[in-house]
Amino acid sequence: MEAQKKTGIVFDIDHFVVHDGEGIRTCVYLKGCPLRCAWCHSPESQREERQILFAAGRCVQCGACVAECPMKAQKMENGKRIFERDLCSMCGACIQVCSTGALTISGKEYTAEEIAEEVLADTVFFQKSGGGVTLSGGEVLMQADFAYEILKRLKEHHIHTIVETAGYGTTENLLRLAEYTDMFYYDFKLGDKEKFAQYVRGELEIVMDNLRALRRVTDQIVLRMPVIPGITDTRENILSLYQTAEELDIRRIHFLPYNTSAGAKYEWCGKEFLLGELQMDMEQLKRYQAMAPSGVKAEIMG
Repeated sequence: MEAQKKTGIVFDIDHFVVHDGEGIRTCVYLKGCPLRCAWCHSPESQREERQILFAAGRCVQCGACVAECPMKAQKMENGKRIFERDLCSMCGACIQVCSTGALTISGKEYTAEEIAEEVLADTVFFQKSGGGVTLSGGEVLMQADFAYEILKRLKEHHIHTIVETAGYGTTENLLRLAEYTDMFYYDFKLGDKEKFAQYVRGELEIVMDNLRALRRVTDQIVLRMPVIPGITDTRENILSLYQTAEELDIRRIHFLPYNTSAGAKYEWCGKEFLLGELQMDMEQLKRYQAMAPSGVKAEIMG
C-alpha cells in the first residue's frame, strides 16, 4: 500500500480546541485502545472498528429503524426499543432513517492525506495562537502507521504536533512517532502494578519501559494523571508520580480531575459505567500539587 493511501479509523475531529496543548489546536481522535480503564471517558474509542451508538433518550420509538434493518438487530418488544448489537452488520440503514439522531456511527475511515488536508485548513489559527495538531485516542499506538503518516505530513508544513498516549504499544512504534512529534502527553495512571492490572487491565511494565525509552530520545514529555477519587488520588500514587518525574527528569505534570459526564456514553455503547458519581476533593488535589518536587511544574487542568 502506498504511504499516501495509508488509512485509519477516526472517531472524532475537534477544531478550535484549547485544552489539549498550547494555543488553538485541532485534535484528531484515533479509534482503538488495548486498555480498559475503569474511568474511561470515551468508551466509544475502545473498539478499533466502527460501531453504532444508540442514545435511548433520543429515541421516539417511531419504528423506522426496525422496519429498515435487514439483520433484525433493531427491535420493538413489549413496547420497549431494543438494539441487538451482536446481530448488527454495520450497514447503516437504520441511521439513514433515524430522524432524532438516536442512532449514530462512531468511526470513519480516512487516509492520512485526508486528515492532513482537513487540519491544515486551520493553519492560520495555529500560527496566530502558537497552536497545532494533537493526536489522541483511544490509543494512538494502536494505529501507529496511520499516525506516523499524519505526523509526517504535518511536519512538512511546520505544524506543531502533540501525541497523547498511554504508552501501551511497542517501543519501536512509539520511538518512530517521536521523529515527527514535538511534545508527548504521556499518561501516568497508577504506579502500582497490581492496581494497574485491576483498574486499567494492562501491564505497568510496558508503560514504564516505553516511558524510559522515550525519555532517552526526547525531553519534551508531560506526565498526565487522571485524578480518580479513591483510585489514583492516593498519597502513595501521587508520590510514585513525582518519583518517576524526578528519576526521568520530566519537568511538567498535568492533573486531570475526574469527569462525571461519561455515563451517557457507556449507555450509547451498550456498556455499564461502574464508577458512577465520584466526588472530587479539589482541596486535597491542591495539597498534592503543592508537594511537587523542586523544578517540577504540576498543573491542575480544566
